[in-house]
Amino acid sequence: MARGGLDSEIARLKHKDVRQRRRAIRVLFDTDIPRALEGFVPLLNDRDTWFRSKALEAHRKWAPKQGVESLRILATHSWLDSRRCAANLLGDFSEDTTEIALLLIEDEDLTCVRKAAEALLKGKEAAKYSEAFQTHTDSAIRRFAVLSKGATTEHRAAALHDENQSVCEAALQAVVDNGESLSEDTMKELLMRGLNSTPMLTSAVENAGDVLINIAEKASGQTLKALVKELRSQCDSLEDDAVQLLIKHETYVVVGRWMQGKKSKEIDALRWKIIADESVSVIERARFIERLIGRCGEVEIAEENRRFLAECNEELLRISAENLSTASTELGL
Repeated sequence: MARGGLDSEIARLKHKDVRQRRRAIRVLFDTDIPRALEGFVPLLNDRDTWFRSKALEAHRKWAPKQGVESLRILATHSWLDSRRCAANLLGDFSEDTTEIALLLIEDEDLTCVRKAAEALLKGKEAAKYSEAFQTHTDSAIRRFAVLSKGATTEHRAAALHDENQSVCEAALQAVVDNGESLSEDTMKELLMRGLNSTPMLTSAVENAGDVLINIAEKASGQTLKALVKELRSQCDSLEDDAVQLLIKHETYVVVGRWMQGKKSKEIDALRWKIIADESVSVIERARFIERLIGRCGEVEIAEENRRFLAECNEELLRISAENLSTASTELGL
C-alpha cells in the first residue's frame, strides 16, 4: 500500500460513519504495515468496546515491530486491559523493556506486577532485581526471582526455607540445575514438608546419611528407579559409603537393584543373602534369581542355586530357581 493510501486508511479510523471505521480496520489489518499502529492509539479511549479491543489487537500485532516506546501509552493508561496488554507484551521485544517494566511494577494490578517482575528478571540487571524480589510479598514473584539468571547460590539456599511450598520447590530445582549440594538438615526439612525427594537424590547419595535411608526405605516406582540410577552413577564398589549404609540398614531392594549386572565374590554372596532374606518381598527375590539366568553356565551360580532350591518352600521362588537349575543342567552343570 502506498504511503498516501495508508494515511488515508488511518484517517478513516476517525470517520463519523462506524461502517467506514470498521472497513478501515479490516484493510489495515489485512495490509499488515506496523506504522498503522499510530492510528489505533486513539481507539483505546473509544466508547465502543469493539474498537477498544481492536486497538489492543493492533498493539499485540505491531508494537514489537515499532519499538518499546509504543508500550508507554498502554502502560500508563487508566484502562486495566490496556496496562495488562503492555505487561503481556514485555517479553516480545528484542530491546530492553526495563523502563516500561518499572512503570508496571508499581501497578495496583497483580497481573501487571508479575509480568513486569518477569521482564526485569530477564533484563540486564537481573541480579539486582533477583535480590530485591527475594522478600517480595507475592510468592509468585519470589519464585520467579529464585529461578532467574540473576539468582545467587545464597539466594537459592535461602529460598529453600521459604514459607511458600512452590517457592521451595522452585529453589530445590534451581539448586539441582546449578549442580549445588544440599545439607542433611535442609533435606530433612524439605522431606518433612512433603517435597519430592527425587531432586535430592544426588546430595543424599553424596552425603550417605539419614536422608538416604529415609528415601531408600520409602522408595518405589520412579523414585526407586531414579535412586538406583544415582547410586550407579556415584558408586562402583560395595565399599562405597552410600552402599555400605544401605547394606547396614538392610534396604536390600535398593542394594539388589544396584548390584544388577555386577559380579564379584562379595557381591554374589550378598545377592544370595538377599534372595534368602524373608523380609524382602517374594517378587523382588524371584526377580534376583531370574536375573541370574544369563549366568547359568557358571559353576558357582549353579551350586548356590541348588543349595537354595533344596531349602526353599515358597512356590514363586522355587519356580524361578528351578528355571535357573534347568538352564544350568542343559549346559552340563
